[in-house]
Amino acid sequence: MRTHTAADAATLEDDRCAVPPVPAGIEWLRCTVARFSSGVDHERRRATAVELLAKVPPGDLRANAAARPHTPPVELLAEALGITGVRAATVSAIAAAYHPHTAHDSVTLSAADRAVARLVACCGGTADERTAAVIGLLVQACDATAALVESVMDAVRHDGNRVPDAVVAEVLRRDPPVRSTRRIAPGGVRLEVDLAAAGLPFGAGLHRCPGQEHAVAVAAGVAEGVSFR
Repeated sequence: MRTHTAADAATLEDDRCAVPPVPAGIEWLRCTVARFSSGVDHERRRATAVELLAKVPPGDLRANAAARPHTPPVELLAEALGITGVRAATVSAIAAAYHPHTAHDSVTLSAADRAVARLVACCGGTADERTAAVIGLLVQACDATAALVESVMDAVRHDGNRVPDAVVAEVLRRDPPVRSTRRIAPGGVRLEVDLAAAGLPFGAGLHRCPGQEHAVAVAAGVAEGVSFR
């Protein structure tokens, strides 16, 4: 075993010598977003996400979605957040490896790492909690909101005379895009919560989706847009 030298000890005791940061990849993202945090970390990180969304009026997002109903929802949200250069395919690569409870192959994880690095660059290049909050919002708006929008578009195609808000409400009741979530109960018991059966498409409690209004606004806007085209 290698013995330490005086230089080694000096390095360890020098406060200017920082611990190497975790690379800005999928593992860094999981460890930094509110979605997978608890306690004070979750409170702080969720507050950042809520603050970011507060700068995006749902009405403006709805109007933009109505004008551009075939634009991916995640790209609409990125624009509204002031983030340029974001493409749905990049965020989808992250979404494919986002949940740690799902087994992922090395190809999927590598693609997610590269995608996270690209989005960090789009957000200014600093891999901090605020950047993670932006990426987390985009991931949440990617597959889930896209699935909601697709279901709404299908419903409108079958009956274009219905009120958009009613269509969105029915789709969320009948076929919510996120059907379940996981929790660990006291004692370590792992639970799977059926969101669809509970009628809680955006969850509930401390971890409820902070972007509910925005997701509904995009879906309703798309319903308006395709109804008149």
